[in-house]
Amino acid sequence: MRKILCLIATCMCLGATAPAWADGMKLAIGYIPNGDFVPLFMAQERGYFAKEGLDTTLTPIPIPSNVPSVLTSKSIDLGPATAVNLFQTAENGLGLVAISGYNRNLAGKEPAPLILKTGTAYNGPADIVGKKIGTPGLLSTFDLFLKSWLRKNGIDRSKVTQIEMTFPPMSDMLKSGQVDGVIAVDPFRTQIVKNGVGFIAADFMGDVSKDDVGLVWLANKDWAVSHPKERAAFIAALKLGIADAVKDAAAAEEVEKKYLKFAAPITDDFNLTLTAADLQFYQGLMEKEGFLHKKIDVADLMVQ
Repeated sequence: MRKILCLIATCMCLGATAPAWADGMKLAIGYIPNGDFVPLFMAQERGYFAKEGLDTTLTPIPIPSNVPSVLTSKSIDLGPATAVNLFQTAENGLGLVAISGYNRNLAGKEPAPLILKTGTAYNGPADIVGKKIGTPGLLSTFDLFLKSWLRKNGIDRSKVTQIEMTFPPMSDMLKSGQVDGVIAVDPFRTQIVKNGVGFIAADFMGDVSKDDVGLVWLANKDWAVSHPKERAAFIAALKLGIADAVKDAAAAEEVEKKYLKFAAPITDDFNLTLTAADLQFYQGLMEKEGFLHKKIDVADLMVQ
């Protein structure tokens, strides 16, 4: 009897000191398989989510435009998207909100410059007239900024042909002359330039804005409102992942290789802050370029 009582007491003590993650606040997180998400991988690998009481599952979503539909199907709880995506979901009544920012588009550190084929003459925006530009998604952030850049420089955008394409074939299409230029992110940007296929012609995004929100973390509004603890724990753990990714480049590279099978330079443009002004900036651009067709209250797009 004494042994049984001791065993019960021991189990009670172990239960009292069990880590928070044993209770399992489950959180399904979607991510786009590129270098932007090394901090997320770091937080997972180093146990920061677990220490914050989260039982996390990371799910790759190769096509960024699919994130909203994966969220609304409730296959994931959180997923990354651009502010443009957020406004588009609002117009379509999907009921998604941003719970935080993730990174910034900073002049000189823009994720995707305009790359022209090697040998193309370029002295300024006017040289884009008549060119075919491979664009990763029409009605995307890149499309919005390219159109805004053309407008700012007094160029008739109808005289520039945009061809929608994904990143992987960009190098071959540029080399073969099927397009004159592309808008590419790493590692594709680095590969195109390193292999001599193209050169960086313009930081068109930085010419439109020196500092604007890049990606944000989205959730279904009902989930965001009813899960404040999970939101707070996610942000706290992600902050630690960001700090480690920025300061420990060697470890970040190893984690990136594990998840993505390649490694690209880690940026330092991560920032979880998101303000109404950040969204209002995008709202203004989208209205001017015909991306939005109804007025949306940005306060309805955030739960923080």
